[in-house]
Amino acid sequence: MARQFLTRALVVAAGRRVAEAEGVSGLTIRRVAAELHATPMAMYRHVRDKRELVLALLDDVAEGLPPLPGEGGTPQERIVAAFTAVDAYLARHVWVVDILREGELFSARAAELFPWTLDRFAELGLDDRQATQAYMTLWWFVLGHLAFLPSATPERREARTGLMMKAVDDPERVGRAMRSFDHDAGFQQALRLIVASLATNR
Repeated sequence: MARQFLTRALVVAAGRRVAEAEGVSGLTIRRVAAELHATPMAMYRHVRDKRELVLALLDDVAEGLPPLPGEGGTPQERIVAAFTAVDAYLARHVWVVDILREGELFSARAAELFPWTLDRFAELGLDDRQATQAYMTLWWFVLGHLAFLPSATPERREARTGLMMKAVDDPERVGRAMRSFDHDAGFQQALRLIVASLATNR
């Protein structure tokens, strides 16, 4: 790709391809330059450093976040729906968790979820302090779930089940229990229980 045709949008798109394929650990200015068949120096015309590139990637991902639930349903149902949708979307971009886990970088385009959640918990009688704690509890739960996803594939679950069965006195019981667990249903149930508990925290 000729240097004069390079744009910030192309750099961000290439950075996202690298992050999706290789994770944040593989995301470097040099690697993105190679993806674009450009020189590392050409990258610096569009992003100052890796930090700016990562922020641009977060903004790019945030553009695709699902809209927040509109009117209809109870506040609890709407909160569950919102965080379920965020979890499902970020599950397709799990590399973002590594960035968010650091706690420093955040896309302003994703900020709408916080005041929206405060409003929903306010409808349930929580003040802003309580609602903020509730929001953070839900966010921690979602991040924890997303961080666990790579180990939740059927192959890895079966391998883990096999190891657990070898380590306990009643392997058949453990095997049945582990293999009967529905990951998606379990997430939904846990999220509903957490929201219901938080709604009474006043």
